[in-house]
Amino acid sequence: MRFIPQTMLGRTLAIVIGLILLVQIGGGIVHYREWRNFTENAERTQLIERMATYVKWMNAATPLQRKFLLQSNRLSGMRVWQSKTSSIHEPSDWFGVESFVRKRLAKKLGGIDEKRIRVEDAVIRGGFKDRFYHRDDDDDDDEEHEWREHRRHMFEGRQKPKILVAVRLDDRSWLNMKVAYEGLGKPVLPPFVLPFFVMTIVIALLAIFIMRRANKPLSMMATAADRLGRDVNAPPMEETGPREVREAAHAFNEMQTRLRRFVQDRTHMLAAISHDLRTPITRMRLRAEFVDDDQQREKMLADLDEMESMIAATMAFARDDVANEAVSQIDLAALVESLCEDMRETGGDVTYEGMDELAFKGRPVGLKRAVSNLVGNALKYGTACTVSLAQEEKQVVICVRDDGPGIPEADLEEVFQPFRRVEASRNKETGGVGLGLAVVRSVAHAHGGTAELRNCGEGGLEAKLILPV
Repeated sequence: MRFIPQTMLGRTLAIVIGLILLVQIGGGIVHYREWRNFTENAERTQLIERMATYVKWMNAATPLQRKFLLQSNRLSGMRVWQSKTSSIHEPSDWFGVESFVRKRLAKKLGGIDEKRIRVEDAVIRGGFKDRFYHRDDDDDDDEEHEWREHRRHMFEGRQKPKILVAVRLDDRSWLNMKVAYEGLGKPVLPPFVLPFFVMTIVIALLAIFIMRRANKPLSMMATAADRLGRDVNAPPMEETGPREVREAAHAFNEMQTRLRRFVQDRTHMLAAISHDLRTPITRMRLRAEFVDDDQQREKMLADLDEMESMIAATMAFARDDVANEAVSQIDLAALVESLCEDMRETGGDVTYEGMDELAFKGRPVGLKRAVSNLVGNALKYGTACTVSLAQEEKQVVICVRDDGPGIPEADLEEVFQPFRRVEASRNKETGGVGLGLAVVRSVAHAHGGTAELRNCGEGGLEAKLILPV
């Protein structure tokens, strides 16, 4: 499975280019066979034209002219001799090239009887010397000379393929022709392979270009989805391209609109609840002042203070100021270091370690709030903390380490939930209302990052705010 492309673009290109190669290979095989047959037939036709021309010359020539033609006017690549009997005593009809030559040559000679033509392929009949060639005892000296010429021409250079053709002339003598027939053999590279290869490369490049443009809307949708996960108020996706892409983009924008409306409705509902709760809390506070029992009055007022604190914290969390804040270019190192200085001025034992300057695109108010919550928790549960800032590959890590008691391993993830506290009491002095770490993770998610906690082996807790560059 590791060889299968993991992207839609890669798989589509693999299918398209693979099918193109299959079509090219199949077409190449068919084309090669047709090309080979055509070329071989053309070569045979050329040989037949040459042999027919020589036969016509011999029929029209006088005996003296024939002798002259036989001795001095031989065509290139052809050996010719004349005899009273055919050099091929048994006509063959079982090999395709022999039948082809005999029929075509008879047609070229004006449709003469095919029995006057005998053809033998010297490549197939390697043992023809003793079977097909002989001379009679009563042959004269001229025939003896012709027979020796025939044997000399027929068996010299037997490694090269030859075709032997015997044609009976009009005077009933035989004209024997031995023609070199090299054929096509097995070429190292057929002539059409290079054009096919170039065409395949061009088509593949065009397929890559077209498929990249076709898959671009998917990448845009993935980018828009990631942007929506960070900011519900992000600009809508552009509705362009083919109809299906436009429909998908429109559906995505409608979903974003519904999410934004849902968040707004939630915020408005919490604001209305907060407003409605403040009025009865104020009335209860006034009535508590008339309670004669001082101890009961103090308890009631403390409960009312806690309720107001929870309402204020809930409103701050529900407003989601991070998502509404605009992104800007900031010096993250300067922001974190200045926050540590502010904490030291208020009596906190805070040490900063890290970079002196770091350009970062983010939401400054939200980042300051998140780091402030981490440092505040560290000082609340420990006596001192160390804040470090580092850039690792494609992410920025803000690490806050304290010397406190840490958190049980089972609660390291649960404490990020709203209103979840490790300290069981509701005392504001020992843990607040449980929204600090929820705000930290909300800020991290708004920047496309995350937040995590880890107990140190030598004691204390390490909190990390991880943000992508």
